[in-house]
Amino acid sequence: MIIPINEQYRITSDPRQWIVQQRRTRKGKEGWEPQTYHQSFESALQSLRERLVRDSNAQTLEEALVDVENAATTLSQALTPHSELILEAMAKEQK
Repeated sequence: MIIPINEQYRITSDPRQWIVQQRRTRKGKEGWEPQTYHQSFESALQSLRERLVRDSNAQTLEEALVDVENAATTLSQALTPHSELILEAMAKEQK
């Protein structure tokens, strides 16, 4: 399963793990590079949420709170179209 989050990140899975990937360019070719590996979708999602906030350029608490809200909105919009597939995959994790 591949869940596109935005132009820079996506979450993928195989039968054993969830992977947060970041877009990269190497030798003029675009591809995806694994950033973190997780046993559960929730863990991958939390890691990506934290990464989106850490990568922001917030200098004040107010800016950081806006960035947290933006990260939550981005993830919500990206995950909603894939919600049924995600729930199925999470059910398989539980087995």
